Amino acid sequence: MVPSSKEQIEGLLTDILQNSTMEDEEVLLHLLSGIRHKQQGIHRRYINAALHMVGKFEPEVSEVRIPITPVIHNTIKVPHGGIIATVADAAMGGLASRSVPVGFNVVTTNINISYIATTTNKELIARGRFVHKGRQTLVMACDIEDETGRKLAIATASFFVIQRRQS
Repeated sequence: MVPSSKEQIEGLLTDILQNSTMEDEEVLLHLLSGIRHKQQGIHRRYINAALHMVGKFEPEVSEVRIPITPVIHNTIKVPHGGIIATVADAAMGGLASRSVPVGFNVVTTNINISYIATTTNKELIARGRFVHKGRQTLVMACDIEDETGRKLAIATASFFVIQRRQS
């Protein structure tokens, strides 16, 4: 008999916890609490839940924040460049998607990021803004910093307006 998914998860968690380091436990707690937040409706997407992403969107600017934890570290224990790009894309794309008419959304067509510095501080903050608002394309810019104001990266992206898919 093949074990159920829940049985597989329970076995895997038992094995992981028996051999876990404090860092393993920190990461597991982070990811599991993210899934709980998704279940509770705090986050609509698993990526936002896994990263503990918080966003604030105004008509012309946005701010997306995530905690810096081992979940997002690269091999030198600083935030992974792909995660920095993901947070920048969320800040710019979230702002862009809120600017289009009802029934439409946006997709990223291009993103460019220049990395400036690393950090071992506590939070990544991406602040998005408009460079160009067209009917079919939007061009955005974003500064990514830590909570001390240290500039980590700058990004630009283009977004294409599409008709929203039916759920």
